[in-house]
Amino acid sequence: MTTRNRNKANRRVAPPAAPSLLTLRSTWDVLVIAGLLGVAVYFSYYVRNYHPELLVWPQIREVTVTGEVHAEDREVFKQIVSARVSKGFFRIPMGKLERELAGLPWVYRVQAQRSWPATLTIRVHGQDPIARWGKTGLMNVYGGLFYPGSVKESYASLPMLYGEESRAQVLAGLFERTVRALEPLGLQLQGLFEDERLSKHLVLSNGIILVLGGENHDEKISRFMTAYQEYLAPHMDQVRKIDLRYTNGLAVEWKDPQLAGNFKLEHKL
Repeated sequence: MTTRNRNKANRRVAPPAAPSLLTLRSTWDVLVIAGLLGVAVYFSYYVRNYHPELLVWPQIREVTVTGEVHAEDREVFKQIVSARVSKGFFRIPMGKLERELAGLPWVYRVQAQRSWPATLTIRVHGQDPIARWGKTGLMNVYGGLFYPGSVKESYASLPMLYGEESRAQVLAGLFERTVRALEPLGLQLQGLFEDERLSKHLVLSNGIILVLGGENHDEKISRFMTAYQEYLAPHMDQVRKIDLRYTNGLAVEWKDPQLAGNFKLEHKL
């Protein structure tokens, strides 16, 4: 009993721990951040309610547009630019502005740039149609398709292409190669059509149809050119269709069956 009392008496009570320096600093940081947030909120409230003009400072004073904006797009183009410019120099969403303008039917691509202190420059790359796509679409020089409000009669002279939209660039490439190949012969290509089996039909400006099938198109065009130079050129006004789906030849369908009949012209290359 005595020994236990002595042990209790010899025990020392530990002094209270001093406040952690890290805890004090963390508390001070929180207070500083809270104070700064409060100042920011108050300043934002003050500006919005008493000096809203500061939100759009500096204002855009000049908008420069280079490139051509098609007449059908001009009104909507102005509305989009005016709405974005009204937000002020620093608050213009440049990426969104470019996407909105590029979404117009006759705009292919847009580049927008701010110049301090108050200028916005917009570079417009317009659609340059080289062919019609069906009855409602047009194809640009890059093989891309776009659909304006209407395909005017002024584009009726353009050649027509048609097929699946996902195949547009493939057809554009074939069309361009064929145009270049036929040019030395004085022949013009007026249409290119691909059906659901990927079989292709070419229409010349004189109305003659060239049936290519689904593969080896360049080789078949070369075969036609050889036959044209050696035999067909003087008789083209009597030809209705030329079928090139044969391995080593072609078949000619004449306008007047009694003139020469429908026959297969074997043309060894």
